[in-house]
Amino acid sequence: MRIILIILTMLFSGCTTIKPPVAEYRVVAKDLKIGSTATGCKDKSLKVAQAFSSNSLMSLNMDYTESNNRVFSYSQSQWQESPNSLVSAELLKSIRDSELFSSVHSSKSRVKSNLVLETNIEEFMQFYSQDMKSSFVHVVVSLTLIDAKTNSVVADKTFSSKFDAKTVDAKGGVEALSSALSEIVSQNIEWLGGVCK
Repeated sequence: MRIILIILTMLFSGCTTIKPPVAEYRVVAKDLKIGSTATGCKDKSLKVAQAFSSNSLMSLNMDYTESNNRVFSYSQSQWQESPNSLVSAELLKSIRDSELFSSVHSSKSRVKSNLVLETNIEEFMQFYSQDMKSSFVHVVVSLTLIDAKTNSVVADKTFSSKFDAKTVDAKGGVEALSSALSEIVSQNIEWLGGVCK
């Protein structure tokens, strides 16, 4: 019986395949300019709604585009959390840090807020040149500030940012996406500060 178990163990261990490790990446907004002297919203609360986006931005797959139309996924790299979630989280954190509003709540909060910020992620992608020797990222985010009582639009704005990747791989794309998102988050705080004057 013991010999049969050893033979079976050897057979099954020979059939297993070793998968190469998958690198996980996370985009983090850095070097943010979030200071604002605006005081017009200090008595108002804000809820940051979960971002709207395509289904591809709700998955952990790291996609890239070749020649502007063919979309592929990196085989050995993936997101630690979906782009949809990370953009929502970075916006929430930066708006809280800006202290523009009396309080800032996530979409899961039961608190009723005076204002709601809706986000639509229109583009969050790394693009490669036709010869695959260069790469850049493009991030486009539309934001709409809504009066929660009347459901009317207070203000809306679309932000777009492009950055060249320093290296033509997933890591280079993530670093460029971090820079692009940082720029958009900073511009959002500046825009909200203008709305709240």
